[in-house]
Amino acid sequence: MTGVLPDSSAPNVSLQVNGLTYYYVMSKNPEDAAKVYVRNADPVNGGYIFEEVDDWTGVPGNSIQKYFRFTPIPSEQWGDGSMEVEGNGTISDPSMIYNYRMDVTEPDIICTNSFLNPLCPNFITDLYKYLSTLDTLDPDSEYYEEWLAIQESKKAVVVEVEEIVIEEDDELEASLRTDLSMEGLIDVDQEKGRLDQIANVPLLIPYYNTIYNQGLNEYPDKHVIQDDTQLPDNNRALRQLATDAKHYKMVRSQYDNEQ
Repeated sequence: MTGVLPDSSAPNVSLQVNGLTYYYVMSKNPEDAAKVYVRNADPVNGGYIFEEVDDWTGVPGNSIQKYFRFTPIPSEQWGDGSMEVEGNGTISDPSMIYNYRMDVTEPDIICTNSFLNPLCPNFITDLYKYLSTLDTLDPDSEYYEEWLAIQESKKAVVVEVEEIVIEEDDELEASLRTDLSMEGLIDVDQEKGRLDQIANVPLLIPYYNTIYNQGLNEYPDKHVIQDDTQLPDNNRALRQLATDAKHYKMVRSQYDNEQ
């Protein structure tokens, strides 16, 4: 049953099925005759390794669930499962759940971490991989010599580099520092000095250094209030003050009543 039971094809691994549970919903008329065959084929010996027959004759449809436990049977004998209806009726929501046990022999369990057992096939390779991850190791360890050899191999190889000295040629340097596109008429060093001088001159005058000579009288107020002008009261502000005073009085009265 590919995809239903775990893969047991590895050496020294065995899988046995020791039980199953199935469930389905039967839909039919009570007077109709119907049977449901729940089976698993046996690809080794032929026929069926499991077979159960549910007789629904004379009863209305309903759901059914059954449990089975039996002596463990090797997974190789469990073929495809099926649920077939004989008569008038249909099934829905079918489900089959298998109980199994997997056995793994002792050598395979020991070799899960193969560097712990010299009998495992990948012992040397896995041991060196493990030792290469350790920064320190107890000198009393039986693998200390192997770890030390790995540390020695990690040391960087020092390569001597011969220093190369290039003698300066004043005439060659002078010719190279001249702009050849201008046929030797412009010296690059002089041009660079001129550009540096221009770059150091500030082109913008900060606004806080600007002095305004205009007098204040040149900016008269837009609205001038005369001494004899009558300004109306702010009724909104007066209402707000009255509301605040009333609220304060109400709050204050609570403390006065408690005394």
